This record gives sequence, structure tokens and C-alpha cells, in this order.
Amino acid sequence: MRRTIIAAATVILAIAVTATPAAAGHGNKANAGPPDNAQQDVQVNSLTSAGSAAASFGRAQLDRTDITMSTGGSDLHVYDASYSGSWYGQTSCTDRNWLNGKCDHMDIKFNTRLMNGKSTSYWQSLGCHEFGHSGGLGHRYKSTDSNNNSCMRDEIWPRYLDTHDIDAVNAVV
Repeated sequence: MRRTIIAAATVILAIAVTATPAAAGHGNKANAGPPDNAQQDVQVNSLTSAGSAAASFGRAQLDRTDITMSTGGSDLHVYDASYSGSWYGQTSCTDRNWLNGKCDHMDIKFNTRLMNGKSTSYWQSLGCHEFGHSGGLGHRYKSTDSNNNSCMRDEIWPRYLDTHDIDAVNAVV
């Protein structure tokens, strides 16, 4: 009985230690957290042409890291629609691995209501930003991106993951 209790306590402690992953090298947490592995299958769901461009560009940016992107459907599900929220894009974990606390399945959503009329460059920035979250990145701010070149900034619209972002993703996959 005592061994069973000790074993159970050990398992609970191990889960508690690993269950809350931090954002990859950035000041705040990504809603999704880091992915559960370095192979991410992407399923797009009836995207508009702008949403498709955003997804393709975001995939290409994340493919510059140690994460290998492929077409499938088990890891990342991408949607675009007119959502009522006041956000341009959103990445959320829909299935977390209870053993390691990493995200097994994520939804990426582009809000066409707020993005309507934006240029291709804005859509590409949004795709880069949301796919960056799926790699475990949090937001960056002027104090951590002084040269204004990271698409993980939330108040400006750069189009690329910078070297800091790529290194941060590679550190957690």
C-alpha cells in the first residue's frame, strides 16, 4: 500500500513539474504552448484565398525552424471566418498531452471580419504570427524586439520569424 502511494505521488509530482510549459524564449506564454513533437501536420478547412495565403506563409516560416511541416490533419487545424471577437487571429490548444503538458492538437483561426480589406502582407504577417504560436512562441514587444523585425510583435505587422524566434522554437522541440 505504501509503495502504491509513493508511486502515485511520484507520478503526480512529475506531471505537475512538466504540465505548464513556458513560451519558447519570450516574455509571456503562448495560448497553445509548445507542440508535442517536431513533426506538425496541417489541415486547412475551406479557407478564403487570403486565409490560404496566410496559412501557406505561416507554414513556410515555421518550416525554417526544426519543426517539419506536412499536409495532413492531426496536429494543426486552420480556419478562417467572421468571428465576433476583437482579435485578428488566435491559436489555441484543443488537446494537451497529460504526460508532458505539451500540445498535441491546435486550432489556428483567422478573423476575416477584422482582416477584411487588409493587404496580402498583413495576412502573411498574421499567418507567421499564429503559426509562431503553434511553435510555442509568445508575443514580443519593443523591449525584446528593438529592430522591429519579428512577426510575433502584436502591435506592428512584420512578416517573418527572426533569428531569436527560430532559436526559441528550436530550443523546445
